[in-house]
Amino acid sequence: MTSLRRHPKALPYLFLTEMWERFGFYVVQGMLVLYMTKAFGFSDDQSYTILGVFTALAYIAPMIGGFLADAFLGFKNAILWGGIFLIAGYAMLTLPGYRDFYLALATIIVGTGLFKPNISSLLGALYSQGDSGRDSGFTIFYIGINLGVLLSGLSSGAIKNHFGWHAGFALASLGLVIALITFWVGVKWGDMKCNVLPTLLEKKALLLRKPFLFAYCILSVGVISLLLQNKVVGDWVLPIVGVFLLFFVFILAHRQEEPYRKRLFMLNFLIISSIVFWAIFWQMFFSANLFIDRLVDKTVWGWNIPTTAFYTLESIFIILLGPALAWSWHTLSESNRNPSPMLKFILAIISVGLGFAVLAFSTYFHNEANLVNPLWIVLAYFLITVGEMMLSPIGLSAVTMLSPPHLTGMMMGVWFVALGFGGLFAGMLAKLSSVSGAAQDALAQLPVYRHAFLDYTYLALGIAVILFILHMALRKMLQED
Repeated sequence: MTSLRRHPKALPYLFLTEMWERFGFYVVQGMLVLYMTKAFGFSDDQSYTILGVFTALAYIAPMIGGFLADAFLGFKNAILWGGIFLIAGYAMLTLPGYRDFYLALATIIVGTGLFKPNISSLLGALYSQGDSGRDSGFTIFYIGINLGVLLSGLSSGAIKNHFGWHAGFALASLGLVIALITFWVGVKWGDMKCNVLPTLLEKKALLLRKPFLFAYCILSVGVISLLLQNKVVGDWVLPIVGVFLLFFVFILAHRQEEPYRKRLFMLNFLIISSIVFWAIFWQMFFSANLFIDRLVDKTVWGWNIPTTAFYTLESIFIILLGPALAWSWHTLSESNRNPSPMLKFILAIISVGLGFAVLAFSTYFHNEANLVNPLWIVLAYFLITVGEMMLSPIGLSAVTMLSPPHLTGMMMGVWFVALGFGGLFAGMLAKLSSVSGAAQDALAQLPVYRHAFLDYTYLALGIAVILFILHMALRKMLQED
């Protein structure tokens, strides 16, 4: 009888490190659009553009951070550097003035790029090839992410309401201090020895390169802060980059040998459809966030629920639904009835569309103060989370299943870049809900949000229909092989 397998000693340290890192990031993500519209008086349009570019760059930067770790820094150095930049970035948000605000966001982007991809890579490197405990280890790790999101939403709004915006952002910086201390303790006591260790010569070369690499990171902060202030970047530069990336992945697919070519084409369609999904999904931090803040009755049993607490519903539903969905896919697979990745994507996009249909429908049912019952948000976010659970983990699996072996790493990077572009387009879509804030009363704002949420629903259902037609055509092509 085989004994139960032990995970690496470093797993608890990495679990807690990632939990506190995600805590800090989502404190900021949940407060950012509220902060810009209320503290700085930015218009909805301007706030959505800045948040869209920030989200895009925060998910694109890990490609560069992963490269720097692979080629120069190593996982542990990259994580430590990333943590330092994140602590500094969150601390800078506590400073008055919007000039420091852009530098703070740029510092957070650089820190996320260094930290986010490499802590996952470090965990993977601690397992040997073919280790059966890898999947369960990453499942535990994923729970840590959602616990961080849950804690951030429950605490940040209450701290902000009692002590002000800057105290909320200081909370994010404190979270990263805890994350970095936890990681440092893990380095000392958690046996974080990777399978591939640098040679003495490589260590000496790194010591010489470190000042130049750090200067490169500082320079990147300056450049990114300028990009965040330039409206052209969000409206034109990044979308054009996205179009070029689109052409690149399809040309790449065309050059592959059979049967990889058709499978890669299918993966490309999945990635494109995921951009639309994320553009709608991210509205939880864009238009839906302001909708909740302005038009939802947040007083329950005499307690005023902070706006940021609502996005924790996603994490709660993930923790509750995750095991059930995993069991369902396994059971369906055993009976050869498991839907294909594309069918799951179609259902995911329909589900997120129905979530926003619920939000649109809720605007017809308001109280005397023209505020919507918060139970509508619970139902809507349940549907949105179901969609996320059918797309996000399935997408990661599809990348490994449909990519040619020599392109799996690159296509995984493209998958996360697509998530970033979803954030960029979320900023564009959110402008459909733009209102003049305090200049309009709640009754005048309700139809603006209703029409925007309905537009998101129509977009989701339209993409689902197109994807279903493509699914039928691609399935026929694959059957003809």
